[in-house]
Amino acid sequence: MDYFFRKTIRLIFLTVLLFSFYGCNKARKAKAESSVSFAGLDFTETVPVSFAGQFTIKKTAGYSVINISGEKPVLVVEKDFPLPSGVPADYVVLVKPLLKTYLVSSSAFDFFAKLNILDKVKFSGSKKENMFLPEVRQYMEDGKITYAGKYSAPDFETLYAEGTDISIQNTMIFHKPEIKEKLEQLKIPVIVEKSSYEKNPLGRIEWIKLYGLLYDKEKEAEDFFNARQAEFNSLNKSAGSRNTIAFFYFTSSGSVNVRKPGDYITTAIAMAGGTYFMDAAADNESVLSTMNMLPEDFYVKAKDADILIYNSTIEGMIEDRELLLQKFPLLKDFKGFKNGRLYCTDKKLFQETTGSVGFMQDLVSVMNHKEENLHYLIKIK
Repeated sequence: MDYFFRKTIRLIFLTVLLFSFYGCNKARKAKAESSVSFAGLDFTETVPVSFAGQFTIKKTAGYSVINISGEKPVLVVEKDFPLPSGVPADYVVLVKPLLKTYLVSSSAFDFFAKLNILDKVKFSGSKKENMFLPEVRQYMEDGKITYAGKYSAPDFETLYAEGTDISIQNTMIFHKPEIKEKLEQLKIPVIVEKSSYEKNPLGRIEWIKLYGLLYDKEKEAEDFFNARQAEFNSLNKSAGSRNTIAFFYFTSSGSVNVRKPGDYITTAIAMAGGTYFMDAAADNESVLSTMNMLPEDFYVKAKDADILIYNSTIEGMIEDRELLLQKFPLLKDFKGFKNGRLYCTDKKLFQETTGSVGFMQDLVSVMNHKEENLHYLIKIK
């Protein structure tokens, strides 16, 4: 009896001691947190951004503020630094390290792959059969990244139970604001990836700096971007230039979908030394980077284009010119078709976000009638 009594007393004592220790630690933490005021932080250091126009980063010791165009500002708190008091209510707060990411934006996966931080992605908003980057697909097949529902129907229960510490969405979330609100109610911070809004292809690549900051890979991100910029500077953009290029696909409704002048694809064409087949007076009323044309209008504008590039992202790659003629018989009258300068995009083009310079290299190659070693364009025979 005395044995059980002594054991019970000892258990009570240890429990009280544990709670006292926890309470003291919590008090010390609260004191530490209150010792840093957000208003007192002086964000004087700026991360250099040369081409991207959709984000900026300012820093001070232990803290950073990311401003993404049109979005709530993001406060990033470094590991072992206290959460400041007085953080404005409209700020998104991210406390590092970020170890369990719900990555909905498929175009952002490439940044994680290039920085070797795919292990920080716990959940995906895309199924593995819709991912074309081999490193990402392998992670999914190995069960290291789990599908947790698309942007409009996430598995809230799983995301919450697993302690998801950030959700990176694409701009489709704007169509479902209630989903974003629900994630935030579950204390899962949300940021919206807008690299696709960049007009300059190098600006898209420069988003790697934002991910470098979030996942402690800033030097690697800077080195990667500088290497891509050097590759661009080394392109021979004058040889065989001034070819007119049409970039398009045929929709199921019978119209022709084309890129608007000024988006990053058409800018890549210009930066590679080519000329896009549409002028700048095209429809600019919406923020979308594409527009639909009537077949007869497309015929008039693209008939004399030197090079035809079929965007195979929607339907998959088409490597037989006869299949295109079935969709649009008048294509046989086009200069690029008759001269055999007809290509389709590789399925990984839009997911390999950092491949913009490689795409421009392909454009330079085909404008110079060099079709070997292409990475993002495939000859249609």
